[in-house]
Amino acid sequence: MPIYLDNSATTRPCEAAIRAMESCMREEYYNPSALYAPALRAAKMLREGREAILREVHAPAASKVVFTSGGTEADNLAILGRAAKARAGRILYSAGEHPAVKEACQLSPLEAVEIPYDHRGMVDLDALRALLTADTQLICCMQVNNETGAIQPLAEIGRLKKELAPLSHFHVDGVQGFLRVPFDMAAVGADSYALSGHKIHAPKGIGALVIGPRAQIAPRQVGGGQEGALRSGTENTPGIAGLTAAIQAYPRENGMRETKLFLWQLIRDTVPGAAVNGPAPDSADAAPHILNVSLPPVRSETMLHALEGENVYVGMGSACSSFKQRISPVLRAMHTPQPLAESALRFSLCPDNTAEEMRGTAAAIGRQYAVLSKYQRR
Repeated sequence: MPIYLDNSATTRPCEAAIRAMESCMREEYYNPSALYAPALRAAKMLREGREAILREVHAPAASKVVFTSGGTEADNLAILGRAAKARAGRILYSAGEHPAVKEACQLSPLEAVEIPYDHRGMVDLDALRALLTADTQLICCMQVNNETGAIQPLAEIGRLKKELAPLSHFHVDGVQGFLRVPFDMAAVGADSYALSGHKIHAPKGIGALVIGPRAQIAPRQVGGGQEGALRSGTENTPGIAGLTAAIQAYPRENGMRETKLFLWQLIRDTVPGAAVNGPAPDSADAAPHILNVSLPPVRSETMLHALEGENVYVGMGSACSSFKQRISPVLRAMHTPQPLAESALRFSLCPDNTAEEMRGTAAAIGRQYAVLSKYQRR
């Protein structure tokens, strides 16, 4: 049986989501903007989905949820929609942001400035303090880094924002954190929060942006005025049904952290030179489901495909472009030594992963490492 450990890339839809989507497509297929009774049931389903999301993120009163096509669109709407309301100023974004955030910041009409990371992949709060000024319009920081699993110090960022740039908009990309790491939007002081369905066992093509009561965001998509005129277009009711069902079905007590720590123990015993990139796996700053490990001198892509040959599927901590190894921007921002950055792999878990799968993964790593470590690229 395959061992799938790339859940930060996507997850397998859960049975509850599949059933909800099938029912919606077969029976509750009505347009929620229509006025007859079956359509009103569809509109009620959308309201229930919004309420489920608002509860999970502890959103402030009068917050709203805009359904989108995924996390990328949600991030784009928050950043470009807020930038459109500002005439001048700066956008600050953390060094490890996903391209959906980083590129949106750089494409906005405002000045985009990067907030440095420390060696653990955490926002440098002293550097942020120095960057925050009265003309800061937007601060962007992910909840959990998608490569290293570092949980960012959002509460501290929120306090600095309140102290030094109280009129700025604080956007959190929660794509890798939603449901897996607790989040209190009101306590943190975030003004918007993006999430994606296919990271939590809902289907692809559905996401949401939670917008706080003080946020000012201009629409990036116009038309029929759906989603409070912030995201026109007939709602993806099957996707929303699947997302809502996945939220309701997600096991909050799931043992992922223990499973991840067991995997790290096995890898460390198998490859004594293995090194973690990011916070210590047992740290409170480390997400329960992501483990980034370097296995020098074996290159990331080499080991990834070797494990694929053993039906073990993992992600890379660095990308490969045109046959030339390129260091991950996240690891570069952390000043990770090149030999470690070039051999980084990401193992990302879901609640269904088992200890037996961790044993199988470590055994496969051991077999492949024993062969591949003998060959070093010059």
